[in-house]
Amino acid sequence: MMTIKENDMSNFDNDLSAALSADDKAFLDDLEGGRGLFDQLGATMRGPMRFWSYLITVVTFLWFLGALYCGWQAIQAEQVRETILWSAGLLLSFQAVGLLKMWMFDRMNLLSLLAEMKKIELRVAQLGEPRS
Repeated sequence: MMTIKENDMSNFDNDLSAALSADDKAFLDDLEGGRGLFDQLGATMRGPMRFWSYLITVVTFLWFLGALYCGWQAIQAEQVRETILWSAGLLLSFQAVGLLKMWMFDRMNLLSLLAEMKKIELRVAQLGEPRS
């Protein structure tokens, strides 16, 4: 099994830093710092899938309001049958909210992975360019 020496890695990092332009360094520094939750959510609202992101956000909010309504009706119900049916609606609504949130977080994860791949692509491309 082949091992990478620590000295080789520091040489690689030094070669990479020397090859990067100022704009590339600023881009990589921004990616290295990471983005917060709201920055990542905002990123899902841009690009080719923005319509679906907006739609999922609105539908999630509506399902949440439906869950609140079902919960309130379950509390106010006078018969056991009504309580059970409204409680089933509550559980269904919360399940729908959870699944829609999973879609949104999977989208955020995909965009994060794409940013990491772009960072690696940029670093590899910069290593292949001749130094000036």
